[in-house]
This record gives sequence, C-alpha cells and structure tokens, in this order.
Amino acid sequence: MKALIVYAHPREVSFSKAVLDRTKSTLEKNGYQVEVRDLYKMNFNPILSRAETIHVEKGKFIRENSNYPTDVLKEQQLILESDLLIYIFPIWWNGMPAIMKGYVDRVFAHGFAYSFEDDEPKKRFNGKRALFFTPTGQPQNENGELTPIDQAIKLLTSEWMFQSNGVEVIDHVFYGRVPYLTEEELSVYLDDVESRMNQIN
Repeated sequence: MKALIVYAHPREVSFSKAVLDRTKSTLEKNGYQVEVRDLYKMNFNPILSRAETIHVEKGKFIRENSNYPTDVLKEQQLILESDLLIYIFPIWWNGMPAIMKGYVDRVFAHGFAYSFEDDEPKKRFNGKRALFFTPTGQPQNENGELTPIDQAIKLLTSEWMFQSNGVEVIDHVFYGRVPYLTEEELSVYLDDVESRMNQIN
C-alpha cells in the first residue's frame, strides 16, 4: 500500500512537523510505502498561471496549455500511484497556508481531479481514501463536535476537494489551542495521530 503525505509548514520544529513525523513513522511501521511532499522544502510554486486556468470558449472548457506543467504532472502522478492521501497543514487566518491552497489550485486541476464534462476523475480516483490533520490555535468544543469555524474550513477543504471524484474522506481532524498547550498535552494529540494511523487498514 502506498501513502502520499502533502505537508505545509515552514518551520523545521513545529507541532505540525511532529504530526507529520508521527504519521509517517506509524504508517511505515504498518507496512505502508510513504511519500512525503513537503511543499516549503520543495519551494513549490503556488501561483496558478493564466495558461493553466480554464475558461469557456464555444461552450467548452479549455486552457491555453494543452498539457499540465511538469511540476504539476509529477504531483498528479504521485496521487494516482497512492492508495491513501494525507494532508497536514496549520490553520492560518481561518484557512490553509497559501502554498497549500496553491497546490490545490494547480494540482487538483480540471480534467484531473474534477470535470464538468465527463466522469474520468471518478474512475481515476476510485478506491482512494483521504485524511486531513489541521493544527490550530483556536479552542475546540469539549464534546468533540466541530466549531462553526472548523466546520466552515472542513467544508471548503476536505469536503470540497474530493466531492467530484468520490474519494472517501476518512476524517478531518482539528487539534486546537496548539500554541497554548504543554508538551505533555501535545503528546496526547500525537498519540491520537498514531491511534488513527493504526486504525487504517
């Protein structure tokens, strides 16, 4: 089984990095072949160029470039080769980091991850699963229910990214109050990450 982890955080030492490390090590312990795409280390270009955008001409969706750029093709191929897709990013200004949003804009392109014209993306993504981990400084509900802000973020990220291609989203996990917690409290979160990884077949 292959897992693809797409990760966005600029600091070498962070709770997000700890989540990445625990996720990767647990999956590898359980026999997964893991590929990590660290967008900051890759210096991934998040800017969707004019030539990459779709527009309508004579009732058809087209783009200036008939082929996806080389860097985008690389990321798309890794998605196609993977059974499990994991996204790890902090919440900044109630959304994902710009570099992660740019990754989605460019990689989850029309004709690949969704289409207004055919069902090819559903065939391409059939059987894949996804999981999201998003650390945040915002408090969470004690009963485990998502806050209104978390629900909005979930709707616009994990639910929206895969609604057109049928990927099973296992969960979208929010870890709150991260900057205000002790190492012991944060370790509880990391144990939760490991537990969730161990539950994936």
